[in-house]
Amino acid sequence: MNGVGLEAAAKTRMIDIGGRRLALTCSGSGSPAVVLETGLGAESADWAAVQRGVEEFARVCRYDRSGRGASDSAPTPRTAADLADDLRQLLWAGGVPAPYVLVGQSLGGLLARVFAQRYAGEVAGIVLVDSMHERQFEVFGSMFPAPSPSDPPALAEIRAFWSGGWRNPESTAERLDLQASIRQGCEVRSLGRIPLRVIAAGTFANNPLVPAARREELQRHWEDLQKEFLSLCPLATLTHAPHSGHFIQRDDPRIVIDAVRAVIDQVRGDIRRPPVQLPGHGNRDTVPVGD
Repeated sequence: MNGVGLEAAAKTRMIDIGGRRLALTCSGSGSPAVVLETGLGAESADWAAVQRGVEEFARVCRYDRSGRGASDSAPTPRTAADLADDLRQLLWAGGVPAPYVLVGQSLGGLLARVFAQRYAGEVAGIVLVDSMHERQFEVFGSMFPAPSPSDPPALAEIRAFWSGGWRNPESTAERLDLQASIRQGCEVRSLGRIPLRVIAAGTFANNPLVPAARREELQRHWEDLQKEFLSLCPLATLTHAPHSGHFIQRDDPRIVIDAVRAVIDQVRGDIRRPPVQLPGHGNRDTVPVGD
């Protein structure tokens, strides 16, 4: 263990946020606190490996949104702003004071940006982990291969969602109003000068459901969208995880841990620490943008 001094092992508590209880799991110690925000297709438990790594140098929390995992349900449909407000209430009620480093995967990246706009003074840094982009459905909706009788059910389901199903709150387990949420995300034009790390996975390149002949083209478009996040902050970097699928927290948790450590070091003023390099991870490249 390092000199931060750990709390007890990760412990889940049910926190009341005003008539509803959300499951909050925290471990480690130190400020700023790291908050892990999951996407649509995973549960907060998928952050376990990342949490174990981050708790070595910071306090870190993951949680179940309303209607997910052990948390109570909430009236629906819900928007990104609703979820951001829930998270803020949860952190304060759970005794996790600001400032925060927000780590958002997929939809969680959109939620992190909306939270940062609504509560700018409470956010010290952000890590976007293959984040949802506000224009992703516009870009990819018509790019999926035409339907074929041989399509596996999973491919048909993905095509239906990306081609328009996403507009219906019933298409998500949490009954999210993604149209309103995307509009809220589009209002986030700048994150100021906080540290920002963007991690782009081989989301389409490594997806077996995507025909091999289309993977390179789709991947290129996905990476172009990820690069657009760099304009949100002059203190931004882009890291590629080409051998990881969309769920980097499962496929390559170390790259997320390293990004969080880099942000924490910037926030704490310790920018001299060299990046952590582990065997087998030399395929990443980090591109600094701005100053």
